[in-house]
Amino acid sequence: MILEFDELVRYTNEEREKWRAWFTAHPDATEVEVQPAARFAAVGTLIDHIFLVERRHLQRLRGTTLDDRTGLSGRHAPPLFDYGASVRREMEQFVLDLDPDEADTPRTYALQSGPVTATPRKLLFHCLVHEIRHWAQIALAVRRAGLEPPGNHDLLLSRALK
Repeated sequence: MILEFDELVRYTNEEREKWRAWFTAHPDATEVEVQPAARFAAVGTLIDHIFLVERRHLQRLRGTTLDDRTGLSGRHAPPLFDYGASVRREMEQFVLDLDPDEADTPRTYALQSGPVTATPRKLLFHCLVHEIRHWAQIALAVRRAGLEPPGNHDLLLSRALK
């Protein structure tokens, strides 16, 4: 039994749409505190981080120059989610064009923490797991702020997998 990349993409896309709609209804929630005095102190900056990391890993896979930032403030959800959707479309196209043999060929990537050797397949899956972990942090932060996060986030109840 194999978890397919497109299944996990569909799951994370479902999650993004739930959060997009929720932040449209709760625009001030981007300012909810995640961790005081942390690198991503507010929810909006953490969402910005999710989407920028996906962009940077895609740039690593392509061998292009890495962006330093999204250019967004993290205070307005619609442009953040538009940026994330744009990056996601690029990633989905990259996966469609990726040769299966190349997907499983290890490469060394320069990360801020130092060089890492991994297959493109592993780096792509990492992008999705990274995002899932941060949405859980965001859900906890908005709950602590007295808000109810959108819908059910369990993979078990998702339509993305059979």
